[in-house]
Formats: sequence, structure tokens, C-alpha cells
Amino acid sequence: MMKSYTFMLTVSMGKRLIAKGLMNDPHVQDVMMNHRLLIMSGTTNGYVAEEALKLIGDATPFDKRTFRRGITVAPGAKVTPGSATFDLLIDHGKARFDRTVFEIAPELEAGDMIMKGGNALYMTDDFDGEAGVLIGHPQGGTLTAIFTAVIGRRVELMVPIGVEKRVEKPIHELVQIANEAEGEGPRLAPIPGTTYTEINALADLTDCLFVEMIASGGAMGAEGGVYFTVSDEEETIDRVKALVEELRSEPPTTL
Repeated sequence: MMKSYTFMLTVSMGKRLIAKGLMNDPHVQDVMMNHRLLIMSGTTNGYVAEEALKLIGDATPFDKRTFRRGITVAPGAKVTPGSATFDLLIDHGKARFDRTVFEIAPELEAGDMIMKGGNALYMTDDFDGEAGVLIGHPQGGTLTAIFTAVIGRRVELMVPIGVEKRVEKPIHELVQIANEAEGEGPRLAPIPGTTYTEINALADLTDCLFVEMIASGGAMGAEGGVYFTVSDEEETIDRVKALVEELRSEPPTTL
């Protein structure tokens, strides 16, 4: 008999869920242990990096608050000084903290994977979507560094991104709007990779395949939070409930 369960995930709970889902994926685990996984700095990828380091048993001190480059914060917000001087590379099960994407990407090849976050998500259906990233650098920033690896050498690109970043038009249409010659402010570029959201993570971790977003927003840390309703057999619903309960202790994201 089908049952339903409605619950809310804050943005930080969603980031942790995405990270756990990715690190539970057998393909991602294979890349980490037998190839190279490059986790680029970013707020969502800070959670991914934490879960990756736990999975390989690396106890090197890691502070996700400074694992960032450009960030979007509220006017007047104060953040922890500093930003990442490295992008995390998991090379055949060993973590390296000493280089950036600009040094690593030229060495990557088919079988390797890059994970890069995004700023815009257009959802084409429940499990697939396309992503875009804001560009502030006049030479295109880190995106240009990974294009040659992804397009030139078939390196796989995964885009961990929360559904709070969803937009209402296809990315290519928004790119045309944001990048007009007479415009000001950041530009927008499409990311040629596979998106991975909370919905993908719920499916991977609980086998729940019927998920709908039914509401969003809140206050006191729930800003950007999303209400989901899952529908499935009781056993699957119980797994979802247990996972949500586990995520409830996740504190708000701080930088």
C-alpha cells in the first residue's frame, strides 16, 4: 500500500544529503579508489569533501568554511577570513591538498571525474536537470579550466547542486539574458555536466522514486528550505524518515 510523507530540508540539510548520496554511489566510489576525483572548492562541495575524506579514512584537518572561491552572502554578512588555496583531489584513494584545478585539470583523462557546484538549476524532470554558474572573472574563471578536460578528454563532470537554486527557464535562455553586451554584473555560463540534487540523493539512499517539491521558504535558518513529499511503500517511507531524522542535527551553513 502506498503511503506519503512530507518533510522540510534546510539548505544545510540538503547539502549534507547531497554529499552523502554522492559518496554512497558505487560509480563515484570506483572513481575515487581507481581513478581521480577532483572536488572543486565551493559551499556544497565543502560537504562533499567532508564525506569523501571520511569515506577514505583521511583525518587531515579540513575546514569547509574556507573551502570556497566566490560566494553569495547577504549584504553586510561577515565571513571567516580566507578562501581555499587548493581544490581537493582524491587520487586512487589518497587525498591531496596541494594544488588547484588550474594545475590538476590538464592531467585528468577519461575515467576521472570533476565535481563543480553551480548557481542555477533548471529541472527538466524529477531526476535530471541542467546547471549554470555565475562568472565574475574576465577570462571565465575555473569553468574555462575544466572545459578542456571535459570536452577535450572526456573527463566526467558532476554538478552537486541544491534545489533551492532552481530557475524557471532553460539555462541557455538565461545565459542570453545575463550576458547581453550592455549588461552589468556577473555573467552566466552553462555547465556541461550531470546535475545531482537532493532528489537524486533520496533515490540513491532510500530507493524512493516518487518525490515532489510542494513548498519552500521559511525563517530563522529555514530560508531557502524546501518541503518534499515522498510517496512509496511503508518500508521505503520508513527509510526516508530515518534519513531525515539523521539530517535534523545538521547546523546552518556558516562561512
